Amino acid sequence: MPKLIIIVVGLVFAFLGYRKTWYPRWALLFNVLISVYTGIMTAPQIVDKFPVIRSYLGNFSYSAGILTIAIVFFIVIQSLAFKFFTGVYVVSFPKILNSAGAAVVGFLAGSVIAGFLFFLINITPLSDFPAVKFFAQGRQSPDQVNSVVLGSCNFVHDISLQPSPTAIDSQMEKILADWRKPVVRTDSAKPSGPDPLQSHPEE
Repeated sequence: MPKLIIIVVGLVFAFLGYRKTWYPRWALLFNVLISVYTGIMTAPQIVDKFPVIRSYLGNFSYSAGILTIAIVFFIVIQSLAFKFFTGVYVVSFPKILNSAGAAVVGFLAGSVIAGFLFFLINITPLSDFPAVKFFAQGRQSPDQVNSVVLGSCNFVHDISLQPSPTAIDSQMEKILADWRKPVVRTDSAKPSGPDPLQSHPEE
């Protein structure tokens, strides 16, 4: 199910991209990738640093933090891109690139957005409900469902020449392992009365 929905969303964005040109569609894809990467790599550390976030949001802390940072970052860089680049300069490309090329880039942008949303759903308590799990995961393993986000983040990580090649894998493992709020267990009250295992004093 999630794979089919990702393809459908990608096709919708491909159609929208086909009606535009390659340059703004490429800027959209780039900004989406950067925003997803920023949310994934920063939000969990912020949530862990400020426990008050978990006290209010509980098991939605990671997903809400990642989504909030990604949206805010996207709005900022998309606005800057429009103000200084796509909204100012008109770049002439071959017709095939402005049609088919824009459709391909649009498909990729839509697929990343849909895959990102499925990833967020799967790190919330909503994923415990059978209907939601079928919708967001289906018969796929978590690794397969998260492959879009993992591939997107690895791409950004590689082109930004980050020193640690395994940072994305480690971060994804941390998110999947720690998104649930730790359960604090308290010791049960001791039964009243004498301890049956305690030896009786000699008379």
